[in-house]
Amino acid sequence: MKIKPIFLYLGIFLVFLAALIIFSQVTKESGKPGAISQNAQMPNDDVHSGMRSKEDGPSKNDVMKEAIEKMNQLKAEVDKNPSDTSKTRVLADMLIAHEPEQAIKYYEKILKVDSKRTDILLQLTYAHYNRGDVKQAIEYNNKVLAIDKNNLYALYNSGGLAQAQGDKQQAIKIWKEIAAKYPKTEVGHIALQASKQLEKEK
Repeated sequence: MKIKPIFLYLGIFLVFLAALIIFSQVTKESGKPGAISQNAQMPNDDVHSGMRSKEDGPSKNDVMKEAIEKMNQLKAEVDKNPSDTSKTRVLADMLIAHEPEQAIKYYEKILKVDSKRTDILLQLTYAHYNRGDVKQAIEYNNKVLAIDKNNLYALYNSGGLAQAQGDKQQAIKIWKEIAAKYPKTEVGHIALQASKQLEKEK
């Protein structure tokens, strides 16, 4: 079975992210009871031999450096072949947390290739909402609903965006409608919980 590029790049990124979290945690906790000491060594046996990249193991800086190199390589590949929307999507998803403006630019490039990509429109809804631009988030969310009026994520977002604009009653109404219409879905369950929570706050 051939692995799709999007899963390959996403897998690489997740490995680096997991490694970064582990090394950050070890650094943060050094000196505390039960923490890994600086003199701790990996056992010298067959099980652990394949995990050694250096005598003392990879440092946090090495992991970061390698992640940045992979990111730059992916950027170069995307710039060389902008019609490769799989790689562009992976790159945008990697950038969204720390460089949302850059992520938005890459998502927009994907829409130039295919303007009906609801997954990308949803990502843009999320990106603009996180930036505090509710008006732009609503615009992208409405584009999703224009393509697919039953898109559960966009329907749920409509409630969240109504709440963000201060209209709690509308948010509750939207979420209750989703919960009633799609009771056996995860989104329906979340919508029900969100409506209950908002009713308590009223």
